Amino acid sequence: MSQQPTPPPYQPGPPAYQPGPPAYQGAPQPGGAPAYGPPPPQGSYQGPWPSQLPSGSFPGMPAVGIARPLTITLAAWFLVASSIAPLAGIPAILDWMGTYMHTSLMQATTRANRANAAAFASQFTAIMTPALWVSALVGVAVTVLIALGIRAGMNWVRILLTVFAGLSVLGYVSNLALSAVLPTAGAFPMPAFVYVLSFLSGALYIAAAVLTWLRPSSQYIAARRAAKLGGGYLR
Repeated sequence: MSQQPTPPPYQPGPPAYQPGPPAYQGAPQPGGAPAYGPPPPQGSYQGPWPSQLPSGSFPGMPAVGIARPLTITLAAWFLVASSIAPLAGIPAILDWMGTYMHTSLMQATTRANRANAAAFASQFTAIMTPALWVSALVGVAVTVLIALGIRAGMNWVRILLTVFAGLSVLGYVSNLALSAVLPTAGAFPMPAFVYVLSFLSGALYIAAAVLTWLRPSSQYIAARRAAKLGGGYLR
């Protein structure tokens, strides 16, 4: 009985063709030849990196926006200037206050009590000096915050500024009326420098409130509100 030959072991042939995703074509190389490579993972970000975008934007934001108008910028700077200007007149006000208190107490007391009156005037000036400076600096801080709110296009800050400006006008009118009615109001006036600074500060404050209601300012504030509600873009 003859022995059957052993068949050769099975060797698999080349795999059948299986369609797959096309090779990823990247940016063309120098010379015009495209660069091929594996496709990016599904769901990966393919846009520009944040460092390649304009300042004030991020991926997903539209590249266009509305610029801040000059009226808003001027209003913010006018508010800052209106809060800083009165600080230059505080030393003159303190000097006037000490002189006024000393003179008034000397005229209202007898010769025997004038020494006590002078001491009281000195103590009163020493107490009012830090109080006046603290109140002035607090006013500066509040006004700067209002200026930042106006610069950001906040409508409620504009309304608050308008109310404060109206109260300032009412205060100036009341002071002028009292000066005209009371004969003693101008008997011991403050230095003219203080009046100039006060008028300048009030004029800048009122001008800032008016600038916020001009058409460019109103359009910017409306766009700011729309961008906040609808996810738009402002720069």
